Amino acid sequence: MITPRRPTLTLADRDRRWARIRRFLDEQGLDGLVVGGFRGREWYETYVSDEAIQGAVVFPRSGAPVYLTWSGFRIVGRDDPQNDRQYWIKDIRAGLIGPCIVQAVKDLGLSASRIGVVGIDAQQPMEPEGYIPYGVWSRVLGGLPKAQFVEVSAPFGILAMQKSEAELEVARYCAKVGEHACQAMLDATRPGVSESEIYTAIVSEIHRHALTLTQPAVIVKSGWQTISWGPPEWGVGSAEPRTVAAGELVIGELMPTYAGIETQQQMTIALGPVAPEVRRLADLARRSYDAGLQALRPGITFFELCERMAKPVLESGAWHLSPMIHSMSPACLLGALHGGADKVFHEEYPWFRPIPPNRDAVLEEGMLFSFEPNACEGRVRVNIGGTVAIGKSGPEEMNSLSCRMHEVS
Repeated sequence: MITPRRPTLTLADRDRRWARIRRFLDEQGLDGLVVGGFRGREWYETYVSDEAIQGAVVFPRSGAPVYLTWSGFRIVGRDDPQNDRQYWIKDIRAGLIGPCIVQAVKDLGLSASRIGVVGIDAQQPMEPEGYIPYGVWSRVLGGLPKAQFVEVSAPFGILAMQKSEAELEVARYCAKVGEHACQAMLDATRPGVSESEIYTAIVSEIHRHALTLTQPAVIVKSGWQTISWGPPEWGVGSAEPRTVAAGELVIGELMPTYAGIETQQQMTIALGPVAPEVRRLADLARRSYDAGLQALRPGITFFELCERMAKPVLESGAWHLSPMIHSMSPACLLGALHGGADKVFHEEYPWFRPIPPNRDAVLEEGMLFSFEPNACEGRVRVNIGGTVAIGKSGPEEMNSLSCRMHEVS
């Protein structure tokens, strides 16, 4: 059973985060910071504000930050009589965000200062070229000609990755809800059921526990040879949901989130009869998962961890589509994509090439990862895994159900 009361972040957690941000500003030689949220996948603004209102935070080295959003209806609810939550940032403003950033920087006395920016070169899933809109940033540059802006998405992401015990408790709760959603997916998956019914079972379980879903929310793919990844085509286009059949695979990626802390679960369900090559791929994926667990320690580099996890799959002659591992909250460290794919698709898709990890880092205690090893042979794919944190001496597994393939008839 999941406890009815979720762990929450308090003003003490805010003060801890803000103190860490101010140490970061000192280390980077910055007088302030602009943290973009907007519609980016990673909720960087939430790390500073404990809210997500699709805006930006202007954070000074000393003094109180200013929170900006695009419309007043995102903030007037603060004064609703039934609203008794504690807000982290009191100075909150609405309007065109570019001019609002300019005014906030001026109000904080930073118009001729060195200011860090999070969001221009974020290099993360779905936004490898950043996510701050051109219109916003061109107004900022035009309105603050004496300011020196420094892109700091990568080091700020590493800062946010280092979770406190209170933040890890939130992650554990999210992962526990994800575990229940995996069971709901398993219970719903049978021959003759549509992808949309399976999707509904997953989402209903997550929302029932008052969690939300980080984009692209839930991925459900089915079929015998299916290697594409992304949100269901029937939800974004005019296609009809597939009905799953005997002998097929149903693969899902779940992303339950709250308080800006995301977990992930990767499920593969094989509908019998199960082909021998599917069991082989499931074994390879699990060997990759175990290799990651064995390697994950404070002090290992992200590149080394990626290589260790990819080795069982690539040495077998198989390939992998999605990364074997990436960080979470934020997903600023992304493992290699399409490993070995060029050997399989060099004629059909000559542009489908391996992409190396986006950046390296020395890993530390408290960091949170999605272990998601996947093994492919031709167009057949098995994907498993769950949420893992770095403990003092090794890994803390937060999921179990999704870390092996399941078979149903």
